[in-house]
Amino acid sequence: DDRGMIKNYKLRIPDQKKESVLALKKLHFHVIAAGDSYNDIAMLQAADRGILFCPPDNVVKEFPQFPVTKTYEELKKEFLRCRAELKR
Repeated sequence: DDRGMIKNYKLRIPDQKKESVLALKKLHFHVIAAGDSYNDIAMLQAADRGILFCPPDNVVKEFPQFPVTKTYEELKKEFLRCRAELKR
């Protein structure tokens, strides 16, 4: 019985998070993005500033270029710090 199951799901836009960031940048927005794992890395790299939020240790180790936050308060402070940098 397949009721309630999604079948034959296909993404319409490959790498949609990264493409969203690139579209915003084409509109001259500065982009600060946050993510937690491998599926977010392309988006974080495309953003003006990327932040890891509660990532697993292997992601932190593999992508040391991104600041790591573990709480919403830390994430908020990092967003504000990034925003101040981008305003310069």
